[in-house]
Amino acid sequence: MEPLVSVGTLLAFITVAVSVLIIRYVPPDEVPIPSSLQTSVDRLARHSGGGIEEDQAISPVDPASYCENIHLHDKSEALLGHPLIIKEVTNDEQNEKNRRKLASWTIALLCLGVLVLAGAASIDRCPSILRFTLCGMGGILLLCSITVLACMKQDDTRHSFGHSGGFVCPFVPFLPAACILLNTYLLIGLGMATWLRVSAWLLIGVLVYLFYGRTHSSLLNAIYVPSACTNEIHRSRAHHLL
Repeated sequence: MEPLVSVGTLLAFITVAVSVLIIRYVPPDEVPIPSSLQTSVDRLARHSGGGIEEDQAISPVDPASYCENIHLHDKSEALLGHPLIIKEVTNDEQNEKNRRKLASWTIALLCLGVLVLAGAASIDRCPSILRFTLCGMGGILLLCSITVLACMKQDDTRHSFGHSGGFVCPFVPFLPAACILLNTYLLIGLGMATWLRVSAWLLIGVLVYLFYGRTHSSLLNAIYVPSACTNEIHRSRAHHLL
């Protein structure tokens, strides 16, 4: 039983470390909110759209369109007075898109480098030349990924992710990368028998999710809105209740 507990703990640590990197560099563009806030979303959409009529309220199928109304309205006014602003805004959006794509690939390569380095360091029945070669490749990949992430600008919404507001983690990306590396090395060294038992429990968990959790999830009827607008939605709801 102790090896199973160790696997669960180490997997949880790795998941948290990877999640910290994702939220710091490529947080999701949309976040779920309860369907009970649909009224607040519709109210904010009518207020932001200016001339939007009552019967043109936002539908649950496309809840992100109300933010598009704000952006399109602002861009239209800017185009009339300053046509070059639109091009500048478009370039900024393209640069942000490229930054997120580069960060995503870098995080994926970091995890791959960790897997190669930890796996090669744990293999006993392997020629020394091959083992050192794999360790070198994994180490170089890991160091390059950490360097790129350290030089890369983190996402501006990282301090206000979620309605509760932000999270704290020092020494990013160095601390999460070290956590992933150490815990992966410990996981690989637990042995095949432990992994077979863990795989059986994971399979049971997947079956429970597919046949029960997926249809009873609290996110089943959730509304997905742009993460930058969640605070405004909650503020609108609180103001309406007052």
